[in-house]
Amino acid sequence: MIQDREVQALWDAVEEVRKRVEALEGDGNAIALEFGYVASSTSNRKTFHVRDCKFTRGFMEAGKDFMEFHSHDEAVQAGLVPCKSCGA
Repeated sequence: MIQDREVQALWDAVEEVRKRVEALEGDGNAIALEFGYVASSTSNRKTFHVRDCKFTRGFMEAGKDFMEFHSHDEAVQAGLVPCKSCGA
């Protein structure tokens, strides 16, 4: 199982990619990233959800830290399990 520091390292990598994309977009380049799955980075629960799951509202709307994933497999490789409610 992936340790919390490895999850944090993955999160840091996502943040680095986001910063680079923002820099490219600032130069007039149109780049769109589609993240279909999300997970709270502060919760003790190790579940991920589809973006519009009812359980994502709490951490996404409150502006809390959350991780984003392009695919189901990417989230599973990060050590997370799919939400049983939304069927991620």
